[in-house]
Amino acid sequence: MQPQPHPMIPPRTRRRASSNGKRNWTPWLIVGGTATLGIVLFIAMLGFLGVLYMSANQMPSGVSVAGIPLGTSASAAKTALAALSQRKISLTDADRNWPVSLADLGVTVNVDATLKAAQTAPTGAALQPVYTVNLSQTQNGLVSISALVNIPPTTGNPPQKGRAMDIPVTLDRLRIDAAGELADGVLNLDMIDVDPPAPDPAAPYTGATSTYTVQAGQELGLIAKDFNVDVADIVKLNNISNPDLLYVGQALTIPAAGEYEPTQADAPVPPTNTGKSIVVSTEMQRIYAYEDGKLVRSHLASTGLPNTPTVKGDYSIYVKYLADDMSGPGYFLPQVPYTMYFYQGYGIHGTYWHNSFGRPMSHGCVNLPTPEAEWFYNWASVGTPVRVI
Repeated sequence: MQPQPHPMIPPRTRRRASSNGKRNWTPWLIVGGTATLGIVLFIAMLGFLGVLYMSANQMPSGVSVAGIPLGTSASAAKTALAALSQRKISLTDADRNWPVSLADLGVTVNVDATLKAAQTAPTGAALQPVYTVNLSQTQNGLVSISALVNIPPTTGNPPQKGRAMDIPVTLDRLRIDAAGELADGVLNLDMIDVDPPAPDPAAPYTGATSTYTVQAGQELGLIAKDFNVDVADIVKLNNISNPDLLYVGQALTIPAAGEYEPTQADAPVPPTNTGKSIVVSTEMQRIYAYEDGKLVRSHLASTGLPNTPTVKGDYSIYVKYLADDMSGPGYFLPQVPYTMYFYQGYGIHGTYWHNSFGRPMSHGCVNLPTPEAEWFYNWASVGTPVRVI
């Protein structure tokens, strides 16, 4: 039997020593240094992030928006900016104004955009907010306030123009530059004048009428005064193309039930409330007869011209003539009918030389149509008080 060979036994591994006989620590130092550097970098990163966070929450000192200080923190600034949307502004038209909130006008403050602008602003900066305008809501707000702002036109005499908001123009101004328009807290409204509506065509006259025949020397103004109606109404009712052209015998339809008879309330106060009395009004060109203070008759008269006015005051009839010749500088009038003198040569009498009653025409006397003079002559007696005003 042959002997088996011994297995190979590997030689003992020997630990290699450094040249100086000590162990080699270099790998461990490399690992430890790397770990330490990582920790330092991590701490530095945390510090940097902390600085960023702190700086993001800081505001430059003294910054204000729309006059409101924002403080030194972003959170306080956000609170202040959020409240801005509720502040009041004044809508104005000349000296009129109406306070409304920005929210009522559909205007809000863009807090984030305004805060960003504030954070990058220099110390002590005064800024305006960055606004967001909801034009549809703004229009609704302006329409609502227009009920107070608008002034309707009137059709009185004279007619008055109105004023109305020009809402589209105001909307466009806010769209283009809301911050500039609202910077001082005042929004001047755009207004337009509104003309009064054209009067409705007058309805045809359907009231009472009278027929009057034009006499020599008369004109439309005097006829209108006799009936106490407007000249224009006579012109319209009779389709007169030229009011200055009338002819004797022309028949006119007058929009009145007979000639004008003043009431007691329209008449002046008589000189006495006992017995008969007469009042002559130079302003109204009218004579009035009273019994016991009650008006019983009245008619148009013609008193003195400006250069020969009728005397004013309280007098009484001192003599009566069925007819009397009258003369003076530049005139002679024979047999003037139904003459009653009340002061010197001043009298009440009939008139056959003109028909312009209702305007001054005489040398101082009180001219009446002859039928009226006859009535007063028969009614009044010597001693009847006469007051000229």
